[in-house]
Amino acid sequence: MSYLGYIIYYGLIKRKLRETNKEKKLKLNTLTINEKLKIGPFQIKAVQTSHSIPDPVSILISTKEGNIFHSGDWKLEKSFNLSEKTNIENFRSIGASGILAMVCDSTNALINGKTPSENIAYAGLFDTIKNRKGTVLVTCFSSNISRIKSILDIARKTDRTVLVVGRAILRAIDAAKEVGFLTDIPDLLSLKDLSLIPRSNVLIISTGSQGEPNSALSRISKDTDKFIKLIKGDTIIFSSRKIPGNENAILKVQNRFLERDIEIITDDDKNVHVSGHPSRDELIEMYSYIKPKISIPVHGTREHIEAHADLASNCQVPNVIKPKNGEIIKLNANTPNVISKIDFTTHVFDAGEIIPINNERFTTRRHSLWNGFVTISIVINKDGNLVITPQISQTGVSDSSIVENVLIDLSLKIEDFIENISSFKEMLDEELVNKISKLVRREFKFTFSKRPIVEVHVNRV
Repeated sequence: MSYLGYIIYYGLIKRKLRETNKEKKLKLNTLTINEKLKIGPFQIKAVQTSHSIPDPVSILISTKEGNIFHSGDWKLEKSFNLSEKTNIENFRSIGASGILAMVCDSTNALINGKTPSENIAYAGLFDTIKNRKGTVLVTCFSSNISRIKSILDIARKTDRTVLVVGRAILRAIDAAKEVGFLTDIPDLLSLKDLSLIPRSNVLIISTGSQGEPNSALSRISKDTDKFIKLIKGDTIIFSSRKIPGNENAILKVQNRFLERDIEIITDDDKNVHVSGHPSRDELIEMYSYIKPKISIPVHGTREHIEAHADLASNCQVPNVIKPKNGEIIKLNANTPNVISKIDFTTHVFDAGEIIPINNERFTTRRHSLWNGFVTISIVINKDGNLVITPQISQTGVSDSSIVENVLIDLSLKIEDFIENISSFKEMLDEELVNKISKLVRREFKFTFSKRPIVEVHVNRV
């Protein structure tokens, strides 16, 4: 990357590591644009391209079997406000050197034409915001520095003070300011001063464009935010694209605003967003430059990859491989093929750890989401007798009047169960817990058709 580009990412990563207390455990190295780095038998080179973030790069990987070009996220139209310096001749030169395989972005493989430049989104946002009377909230990807820069400039031209909510966007803005991508921007509004500014002079930039349940936008949509209260006459602009799989989550957030008569504007309504990925004409153009012997479409859903594969075949690419997660692909000019597959498990960040998505904690959370919790507390003296009546509580199983009677009845059944066991005094806590848990689960399944998570606490005094 260029100096500014790699510094901004270096700054973002450093901030993230600082938040997770891992700053001193990892050593960060940088790779500048056109620099070559040797890693084992491979040599890699970063190639300037265009996207919605500063200084994105494609990667050229040189091997003894041939060169591999990995496009990364890209498009051909430059972002004017990031002063991008993409040069088509670089791609032509790469293709002329001979490319064995191209691993390429499929995100917009279903969309005809070319992806517009940031100018279109800028004009659409400006036209939408300039005549609004109430507060305007714009949500976008925190990594989209180009869009954030556009919004900040539009706020200045429409006489609005900017409030930023969401750590990810604040972190990105700080890093961009640090290296000069964001200059001459006014001071941002603080939450405590929000009430001092007329609603018509406020513009909020928020995270949460994909309906993330813990995001600032989700909190605002539920009207549970302490400072930000949107009302009829205010406007929410989704300056982003729906990532496949997030449609339902986004719709839930939007519906909560619509129920309160707050206007929602998306890129289906106005030109308030442009993609950072290539549409079909740009893919065709890139194939004409790179001329690979093998095409490997990546990114997007199966539908996107299939569409990209058909396009590559129509571009006369001799071999097209449609990969699936975990597949190991052997690349050679004559017979490229999948030679094996490894188990692929998605990992997520949770409570300060990186753990597999199939971890037991997530299974428990999903189970409890639909079935609830039941907690039983039993106090027993040294003679094996109950000191008090078993205490039972439930969360999330039912809020009907029936549940109170069930809990009372269960308490009596547990008491009878304990009193009728002759060997109770010698019974191990683990065995007692298992027997009571079965009794409780049976009752709840019969009455509510639920299988709650049951926690039994045995206290011996």
